[in-house]
Amino acid sequence: MNKPTISILICFLLGTLSVFAAGEFEQANRQFKAGDFAGAAATYEKILDADGPRASVYYNLGNSYQNLKQYGPAILAYERARLITPRDPDLLANLALARKAAAAFEQPRLHPRLDAALNFLSRNEWSWLVVASSWFLGGLSVLCGALRLPRREVRKAALGSACLAGALIATGATALYLLRDEASRGVVLTENAAIHLSPFEKAESLGTPGPGKGVRMSGTNGGFHYVEVPGTNLRGWLPDKEVAAIIPQVPGK
Repeated sequence: MNKPTISILICFLLGTLSVFAAGEFEQANRQFKAGDFAGAAATYEKILDADGPRASVYYNLGNSYQNLKQYGPAILAYERARLITPRDPDLLANLALARKAAAAFEQPRLHPRLDAALNFLSRNEWSWLVVASSWFLGGLSVLCGALRLPRREVRKAALGSACLAGALIATGATALYLLRDEASRGVVLTENAAIHLSPFEKAESLGTPGPGKGVRMSGTNGGFHYVEVPGTNLRGWLPDKEVAAIIPQVPGK
């Protein structure tokens, strides 16, 4: 099989997958409109398993779980959507409604205003801001060195641009440092999820944080995750089925 034929075959397969995914999404939307929220949630989950993270699918998945009053999975889906579209007003409003219904209010990591500023961009956007500013600064340095900028006004403009790029790099790097624990954030999924003293089903229960409660996740042991509930002294082991990381985990890792 020659290369053009392989390319055409690949394009055909990708197009077929896109049409299939669009059909699945429309099916899930029809199920949602018909009031079959459980069926819609299952279809949205299927789409995510097949196609990977998509903000619109996570958002609709969160709406499905919210209508089922399953606030833990709803908050998890909204939080995953917020990783991709952190400024979507409908998403933020529905996330706030789910948190209120579950009494699972988010604990500020630093200060409310600083948290709002950090969450204005996603981690990927902060990273691109640093990279783009670095490229701009590097390109400007090369250009200034090559042209030697004879005019004073031009030199001032170049210096101002370099200072701005440096400030953006510093701001982005600081934001990424403050968001370094993003990968450890998780959500409690079920109402009766109990934190255990040790990673065993029959171990002493230390308390139930409640559905949708945000936790910090660290070590794993025999089907349990070690978690800490911010703002409290509650820490211990939760079964894997009762907690999930906000950043989706890749199977086998």
